[in-house]
Amino acid sequence: MTNTSAMPTARKRAKRARTRRVNDQPSLKVSTLHANDIDLLPGTESLICPDCDTWVPITGVWGRHPKLVPHHSERAGTPDAVRCENGSLRSVELDLKLSEWQHRLGEAITANAARRRTPVRRKPKTPPTPATSQVVPTPISADMVRRAFRAHRAECKACQGTVTDRDGIVLACPDGLRLAGTYLRLLRQEPERRALRVFFEQERERFDRTYEKHSAEVRSAGWATQQKATTGSKHLAKRSGTAVEDLNNQARRRQPGMLSDYRGPCLPLEKPTA
Repeated sequence: MTNTSAMPTARKRAKRARTRRVNDQPSLKVSTLHANDIDLLPGTESLICPDCDTWVPITGVWGRHPKLVPHHSERAGTPDAVRCENGSLRSVELDLKLSEWQHRLGEAITANAARRRTPVRRKPKTPPTPATSQVVPTPISADMVRRAFRAHRAECKACQGTVTDRDGIVLACPDGLRLAGTYLRLLRQEPERRALRVFFEQERERFDRTYEKHSAEVRSAGWATQQKATTGSKHLAKRSGTAVEDLNNQARRRQPGMLSDYRGPCLPLEKPTA
């Protein structure tokens, strides 16, 4: 004979236990639990079982031995129910008053409400470093070298003449001498550089004028070609000519008794007889 009994499922948790038996586990102190894991309101006393992490009612709250009711580790209706052996009938020590629990719960709610998510601060996007072939060198001018020489001399003691050797001879600064020599060389080359800049500017202006003139000639030639093509196609639009279209486009006012412009020798004027 086949056993047709239904598969055991987790039962609904009762509000109170019908046995005086107590679990061998040590008593569970309510004060050691988090305020959000406890409910001490009258009539709904319950807490989260530390073994199966589910809400379990507390029975015998007004008696001498409060304890957790027997329960399964899953929700009611779950197949293959497993009994929570460590949490069922475990004694509970209610060492926390209702007012104290409400105070803790209020502090926890306030702390959670004051939390804010960390704002996402995205790093600025740095442009990629150009390749060596793309780096455009900055031309050095005499004014730039002069400012660099003054800044160097303001900080260099050798250039100020305060550094001497054992014989009392003032030591020269190689960096200062190099900057001074570069400045003098750029001053000598400045007229030639200025003339080159003027020459390149004139060449650029000449190139721009030539380019604009050539562009104007190309545009004029294009317009002339287009106009010639349009004019030639006017006489070749139709084999019979464009006289009728010209008359239509004139839109002249018709005088009374004036014959039609479209009357021809082959146009029948009489109504055909049957």
